[in-house]
Amino acid sequence: MFDVVKNTLASPRLRHSAIAFALAAVVALMTLLRPLDITFWALQAKLPGYNPTGSIVLVTDAKGAARNSVTTANGLLMRAVENLDDAGASQIILDTPLRESVDPEIDEGLRNAIVAARDTTLIAEPVNPDTYVSGVRQPNAAMFAGTAPLVSSDMETDFLDFVWVVEASQTVDGTTYPALWSVLTGYDAVRSGIQPDYRLGPSDLPTIELAGLAAGDPAALEKVRGKKVVIASIGGDDRALKAPDSSDYDVASAHVSLIAAETAMRGGGGLLSALYTVPLFGLALMLLACVPLSAQWRRTGYAVWVLAFFAAFGLAAVFGHRVMLADPLLIALSYAMLRGSANYRRRHLFVDAQSRLPNFTAFRRHLEAQGSLDNHVLVIIKIARLDAIFATLKGPEQGEYLRQVASRLSLGEASANVYHDGGKYLGMVFRRADYADLQGHLEGLRAIASQAVMVEDTPIDVAITIGVDQSVEGDVANRISSAIAAADQAREAYRPVFIISDFQADSEEWDHSLQSRLEAALSENRISVKLQPKVEMQSGLFVGAEALARWTDQQRGEIPPVRFILQCERAGRLDDLTKRVMEKSMQASIELESQNLPSKVSVNVSAIQFVDSRIVDLVEMALSATGAHPRNIMIEITETATMAELEAVLPILGRLRDLGCSIAIDDFGTGYSSLSYLKRIPVTHLKLDQSFVHDLHEKDAITIARTIALLGQQMGLTLIAEGVETREQEAILKDMCYDHAQGFLYSR
Repeated sequence: MFDVVKNTLASPRLRHSAIAFALAAVVALMTLLRPLDITFWALQAKLPGYNPTGSIVLVTDAKGAARNSVTTANGLLMRAVENLDDAGASQIILDTPLRESVDPEIDEGLRNAIVAARDTTLIAEPVNPDTYVSGVRQPNAAMFAGTAPLVSSDMETDFLDFVWVVEASQTVDGTTYPALWSVLTGYDAVRSGIQPDYRLGPSDLPTIELAGLAAGDPAALEKVRGKKVVIASIGGDDRALKAPDSSDYDVASAHVSLIAAETAMRGGGGLLSALYTVPLFGLALMLLACVPLSAQWRRTGYAVWVLAFFAAFGLAAVFGHRVMLADPLLIALSYAMLRGSANYRRRHLFVDAQSRLPNFTAFRRHLEAQGSLDNHVLVIIKIARLDAIFATLKGPEQGEYLRQVASRLSLGEASANVYHDGGKYLGMVFRRADYADLQGHLEGLRAIASQAVMVEDTPIDVAITIGVDQSVEGDVANRISSAIAAADQAREAYRPVFIISDFQADSEEWDHSLQSRLEAALSENRISVKLQPKVEMQSGLFVGAEALARWTDQQRGEIPPVRFILQCERAGRLDDLTKRVMEKSMQASIELESQNLPSKVSVNVSAIQFVDSRIVDLVEMALSATGAHPRNIMIEITETATMAELEAVLPILGRLRDLGCSIAIDDFGTGYSSLSYLKRIPVTHLKLDQSFVHDLHEKDAITIARTIALLGQQMGLTLIAEGVETREQEAILKDMCYDHAQGFLYSR
């Protein structure tokens, strides 16, 4: 647990996200990005708007009838107030300059009209001399003082004359004056300010003409009945403000107050400040950075983080609120720059200079990014005799050679990377679930990659062995080392693909005791054989079997053959194992014959035993000990084994043929040499490798299988297909005239 926490805290991603978080917090405290926030708010104002409630009506002198004459203005205002009072307006707010004219009678009439409607009338004017405005109108005339309660129309603007927040009240000399928007909505004057939702533009507000209202126009009076009415001076000496709506760029304070009131009545007008957005987005990014995720899931997390940014922008606008997103944007940009810079600086650490392939540092990094490796197998490819090859190639040609080999290894794996350790090893990683027959797939891949490559118009041989670690335990470094060890253990001639299984990742104690347990199993004759049937393709009848060696340990259960056969090779006990398997296979043949069943049994022989005539002696002794007939015994040897030391193998195969045994070439099609050797060896059977059978749904595999079938038929050989698992495969092979088949379709 401590190591997990330590590694998490040491993560560059976490460090970079923490730096981005801290930087954004400092910038937020200094409000350096407020202009960017204002830009975001202006963009929100461009989104689709909403309809006003209709409970507030704005009365303006849009045609300018009263702008050039105070007397005319006061007369219109007097009659408008009287008509509004008579029409039953629920509230009358005068947000227009009240000045004395040259006609005292008109002025007195206006004063009396305001006093008469005092119960429903309010006067709005700027009350706070400290409030910054663009152009301050002169105060109302003294004769109108006290005629009605005052409300504040103060607006604080930014440097561009935009109003982004309107306070709920203003306190001057100990007296609190509620704001106009607050009075219109009945909000408590002590609440905080409101953020006007400018998706509702000034032109969207219900508006009527002052002249029509003063003249008693019935349509105008009907529109104000029971409504709150704001009579505002638009233009003149009123303050010039700006709104984000480009169609109504210059507006009056009354417009802003009414938009603020409509915003409040919709439940909007709140502000999610940087005090909340910076911690929310910053901590979310840090969580993504420290949680162990695969690369794919981490990218998904980043995408969700970005979507949350845009969702906050859109949802805030829809619900009439504002959100400060400039500082979270700084988090994202800072983090991206830090990660990009780090990746750029480290990029040379992840690419091999010679081959220009990703190196093993990148290999380990990729594996660690997967999180759990339980569903992955690690593959190491060892290039044989690489030093001798490089001795004949120049520097750029060496890199070209490696890239061509890597390109072949990635055939069929469009998303697979091939990594180079700078020497003779290449690395790959496969998903375990993608390959039912990993051994067959890798052997087929090796056959493709082992073809000569062309470098500067010169063919260069390729010889490789493959090591695989498919354990589910151990860290990345241990599993890579395990796969490298497997590649070293593999032998080009007779075991080119060496797989280390889960069992081989068992305890050190078991590894050390394996040889002694195997010695006991050999001494006590506990190595058994199981027979996998072979059937005739056309009739479906049983025609023979292949003997498979098995060892079931009392403590560990069934041990994979690749495990104990390798141990026998290392300990020099392979002859003892082969002798027991031969005798048991021949006894099985005799028992089949006694039951009037086809009794031909094939036995796999390790390629290492063809270095001399020992195998012939073992077969002769087993035939003598059991009394089995040689014609019922088939010796199977891999294609690569026959080609590795052809001149040494030919006399040994000749002696086995002279004994009366049949000879089969196993895993045919995976070799890398000329087919002309078939003319020289006494082979009677060809076994199509199961990797081609498995891929019979692919055009190339069908072509290879058909070619081998035609070759065998022309040479008079018996054709056997191994690894048949489906009826579809059986039908294809039957159509190609394969003679025999074996596989899970018939029996395990």
